[in-house]
Formats: sequence, C-alpha cells, structure tokens
Amino acid sequence: MTVRLAPPRMAPGSTVLIYGRRHTVQGFTRTGRSFLPADDSEAEPVEITFDRQIELIRQLKLTSDISYQTIPDSVRINLTRDLSVFGDVARMEATARFAYCRAIHELPWAHRDKSAHVGPALARVAETEIGKTIAQPSFRLAREWYNRWVGCAFDIRALIPSTSKRGNKEARYDDWVYAEIDKAILEVHANCTRGSISQTLKRARQLVRLKVDKEGRKLPGKSKHILGRGVVEDRIAKMGHYELVARQWDEKEARRQLRMIGAGPDGKYPLAEVEIDHTVIDLMVRHNDIVLGRPYITALIDRYSRMILGFTISFVPPSWVSVMEALRQAVMPKDALLNDVYEATGVSFEFDWPCWGAPDQLFVDQGAEFLSISMAAAEAALNMKLVQLSKARGDLKGKIESWFHSKNQQITHRIPGTTFSNPQKRKNADPKTFAIIGFDEFKTVVLRWVVDVHNAQEHSSTGQCPIKAWQEGMRKVGPKPPPPMELLSPLVGLVVQRRLLQSGVSYNRLRFNSIEFQALRARLPKNSRVEVRIDPLDLTQAYILDPDTLDWVVGHCVSEDSASKLTLAQYNFVRKASAEQKIVDEDYELKLARGEQKVRDAINGAHRRSGVPPKQIVALVTQGTRPSEHIHRNRTDPTESESRMGSHDFDGPVLSPAPDPAGPYREKVLMPVDPYPTKRSDGEPVGSWRPPATIPPLVEAAATEQPREERTFTGRRRV
Repeated sequence: MTVRLAPPRMAPGSTVLIYGRRHTVQGFTRTGRSFLPADDSEAEPVEITFDRQIELIRQLKLTSDISYQTIPDSVRINLTRDLSVFGDVARMEATARFAYCRAIHELPWAHRDKSAHVGPALARVAETEIGKTIAQPSFRLAREWYNRWVGCAFDIRALIPSTSKRGNKEARYDDWVYAEIDKAILEVHANCTRGSISQTLKRARQLVRLKVDKEGRKLPGKSKHILGRGVVEDRIAKMGHYELVARQWDEKEARRQLRMIGAGPDGKYPLAEVEIDHTVIDLMVRHNDIVLGRPYITALIDRYSRMILGFTISFVPPSWVSVMEALRQAVMPKDALLNDVYEATGVSFEFDWPCWGAPDQLFVDQGAEFLSISMAAAEAALNMKLVQLSKARGDLKGKIESWFHSKNQQITHRIPGTTFSNPQKRKNADPKTFAIIGFDEFKTVVLRWVVDVHNAQEHSSTGQCPIKAWQEGMRKVGPKPPPPMELLSPLVGLVVQRRLLQSGVSYNRLRFNSIEFQALRARLPKNSRVEVRIDPLDLTQAYILDPDTLDWVVGHCVSEDSASKLTLAQYNFVRKASAEQKIVDEDYELKLARGEQKVRDAINGAHRRSGVPPKQIVALVTQGTRPSEHIHRNRTDPTESESRMGSHDFDGPVLSPAPDPAGPYREKVLMPVDPYPTKRSDGEPVGSWRPPATIPPLVEAAATEQPREERTFTGRRRV
C-alpha cells in the first residue's frame, strides 16, 4: 500500500529559498504548488510536486526565508562577491570549515544537534589533512558554521571568515590632526611642485606642532616624531589617482593617464594602413676603436599583416632625412639589399622579404619631420594620405611600439653594451666599456632578425606569420607595383651646387668623377657651376644635371672606399665622432709649434741682416713717437677745437695746419672760414711773400728737441 505524505504548509505570498534563490509561494496546481522567482519579474512560475517539495525540505534545499534573515550582514555581503576576490588564506580556511560542516550534514537528521554524535564526527575530520588547516572547532562553533552554510543553500562563500571587521577601527588621531596632514599634502605634494612623501611628512609635523603651540593642544602619538610615514601615504591614497594627478599636473594629464586604451585598429588589407615611428636604440655601438653612442631607428609596419616594410638605423636624430630613408626602403623591392648583405658576409637569408609599394594611409605623430613641406611633397609624389594622430597617444601606434619592445627584448638587450630600457637593470655598469658590436654589424643583425625571425614567426595577436598574412592578403587584393625611381630620387637626393673641375666635384671630402663628367666638362665653360645630386643612402655615386639635355650624368666616388658602406648621415657622424675622440699628443703639438716659430725667427733674421726695415718701423725709430701719435696726439688744450679753423697760406712755406685733436666731432657750431682772405695773420696783404726764419736742419732739430710733454705739432716738420 502506498503512503502519501501530506503537503507541506506554506502560506501563499510567503517567501522561501529554493537552492538559495528566493521565491514567492503561489497557489496550488493540479499536482503540487507553483513558486515565482522573487528576483526576476519576467521569469515564469516554477511548479514543484508535493513529493519533491518534501524531498527538498529534508535535504534542506527548500527552507524558509527566516533562516536567511538571521544570517549576519557580513555573510550576506560575501555571497554577492566573487570567490576569487578573497585571499588564498581565507579560501583555505573556508575549505577546512566545509569539511566539518559536511561531516555534520552526513549524520542522521536526529543526530545533527547532539554533541555526543557531532563530537566524534568533528574528531574524525581533524585527523585528515584538511582538518589540520585549522584547529578543531567546538560543538557550538561547528553548529554555527553548519546553520550558516545551510541557510545560504550550501554556498561555500558563507564559510569565508569575516576577518576584515576585526581590530580597532577607531581613528588613531583626532580630526584636527588629519586636517593638518591634508593641508600639508595640498601645500607640498598635491600641487605643481610635486614634493616627495618625505617633504610632505616633514611639513605635516611642522603644521601639527604649530597648531599645538597656538591652541595649547596635546601632541598626538607617543613617538618623538609625532606622525609616521604610513599615515601620510594613507591620506594620499584616499585622495584618488585622478584628483592627485589633476592637482599635480592638470585635468588633461589626469584624463590621459586614466583613459581607456584599446588594442588599436587593424588594416583591411596589406598597405591599407601603415605606422611609422622613431626611437633611440638601447645599445652602444662602435666604429673601429671609437664608441659612437646610441643610434636611432625609424621603422614602418603594416597593420594588417604586422610585416616590417622598411627601417633605417643612423645617428641622425628623427628628421625628414631618416623618414625618407626608411620610406624609400619600404616602398622599393628588397632583393638588391639582401644580395649586397649576402655578398659582404657570405651568409644567405632563409626567407625572402617580398614587400613593396606605397601605403594608402601612413599614420604619423605630431613630429616636426612629419609636418614639413618635404613630407607633403612625398605624400603627393607617392599618392598616399598622411594621417596625423593626436598628441601623447602612443596607443594609436601600438603596432610599431610593440615591435620596438620585441626588438629590445630579443636583440638589443642581449648584446653587451646595452643600456637597457630600465636604468635599474644597468646598475652602475658603464655600457661604453662593454660595447663590442660595430655599427655595420648591428645593422646586419637587425636586418637578419627582421627577415628571418620576425616576419617568419607566428605573431601573438594575429596567430599567423606576417609573411604568410602578407602573401594571402596580396592574393586577395592584387599586387601593388613599386613607385618609379624618378619620383623618389628628387625626394631623397641632396642637391648642391659645385664647380666641375678636372678632378670632378667634391662634397664634404668626398670626390666624384667619371668619363661622363669629363665629357660634360668639355662642353661647358671652364670651371662651370653645376647642380650635383648625392644619394644619402648610397655614397658610391653622384649625379650632375646636364643643363642642355636635363639628364643626370653619373659619377663614381674616387676618394674613400669606406664611405661606400655608409649613408651620408652615418659618414658625417663617424667623421665628427672621430675628430672629437681623437687623442691629442701634447708633445707632438709642442714640437709643431716650435718648428713654426723657428721658421718665423728665420724670416725676421733675414730682415735684420738686410738692413732695410719696413717704412713703418723706420718712422717709429727715427721720430721717436708712439704708433698712436701718427693717428691722434694727446689733447693739450680742451678748447682748441672750438676756435676758428685756419687756412693754407698759398704764398708762404708749404706747412700743413695743426691737426684738430678733438677730431671732426664738435659740440659747438664753428664760424665758417673766409675762403678768400685779403690779409694774412701778420697783417701783410695776400700775395706778398716774405721769407720765413731760418729753419734748422732736421738733425739739429732732433738735438734741440723739446720734452715729449712740451712739444707742439707744427706740421709735417718738427722745428
């Protein structure tokens, strides 16, 4: 005979917990009762038969809402949090509590609240490995855990220890102390000066002492330092990062630091969107025995395939020259470049570098080299569009920035002489002492890494090799031919004016000549000035514009063989660095100075032996005057320049009038001199000549010469 149990009593409209979720009791159905989820207004009612209800009640999976209301608030808050937010120690303790609660739950219903049965069950759990995590709880504490666990529908988060409420939660200092600390933070740390934490702590202690002295308060704390560093750091942390940065810098900088940064857009096909940027390399390179320093690198990357299209390494700071060198390599085929490296080193490449063509859009930053007129000319010649990105938005060029980081991690930071991106890794070591790699060798290393490693290995973001992604994309949209060299040459060539001589043309100690140059020289006037174009990337050749045919005539470098392996910027930098680091031999320079002095002494000795000194020296020796007296004598009468100017006596002896010591500049207006005087100064009429007094010879005048300070200048002769 089947015994049917009476349905459980539940008042309609009451709240129950089914698997920990709150439901509202509805009316009866044909086989049971319906329950409506209380936390979801759009949910459909759930129908549960009477037998199933009794089974859930026995399993404590259907309980009254009253048991949930008796749970502490801290436990209910834990139920709303993710389990991962709790620490490892808290989760391990909750796991150990769960083992004791499960031991109680496995006892028969009537034995779960009996200490005689619960105690042995707890002891058995304490002997296991999990039970040793915490001490064996008492009967009362274990029952408390069990009731809480059951009331929360067997959720392990109900067993998380609420240790955050422990400890003394009262403020350590009075409110006025915290007010002085906040005042010190605003004065020292949270402003444009951006003082350190130590300076802020010192200022806070001073303000507290002044407050105590002014209002007669008691010093806070028991330490002689009054305040600790931790309280200042806690008050700064409570300000919030946005408010702190806004006070130290401005709101624009605060928004920049707290803005959301995405992964950046991807191109739809190869060459659709290309990024270009510069950076300084974290490596010291050498040239022979000279440490040149840290070079710069300019690179272009395709957003779609992550293919490196071209790069240049030089000591020229980011400029239009470095941009055009990298852009030229990017848009042209690379077979000749790889072949040159193979012939120089004898080591072949494992993969090809099959990328060329001008990009549709070139994404650049706000650098001056990208805003120049030359860059606008390159944009028009290559039929591409320059996209100017916002300032301080490196995340918008995340592809090239990520490649710079990968290059540093895989190459630069593994070579002796690296400076590292973080100075703390460098410690006190001087990278110059460990620099071993040459400039040309480093360029070859980077080229091999780009071709055989980066372009050929799977990219972490796309999950595909850049070279395969490039080839598949090109098959979909079709290949793009490289631009004509006639368009690139005027953009990257350096045009200067030089004279075409028999030795050719010269520029910066580089000399170019050829049979074609001599043929052009034969048709032009002698020593004609011509326009010379020098390729900054290839110093082995130079070009002269034929003014008649408007064609470029080719000439070859005949001066330095070492320059053929360098670019123009590298050649200039190596010459400058060699001159600066050249060691001066002081003994050698002193010998040169002595040798030149001996030459000058020999020349002066020849003058003395000939007996014919220069006229200037004769005048100084025979007349006994200083060099300045031939130009301007000492002033003896300050008012002499204010008197009337005399005139020449045409009938008298040829004596020049005394020179004006004050010069032509006078403060007073002088009366004009009569150009046609009727009488001389002695009263005689003009035209009558009277012989002057006997003039002694010059030798006798020198014997009776007056002292220097009493002599007067009477003309060209001294009397």
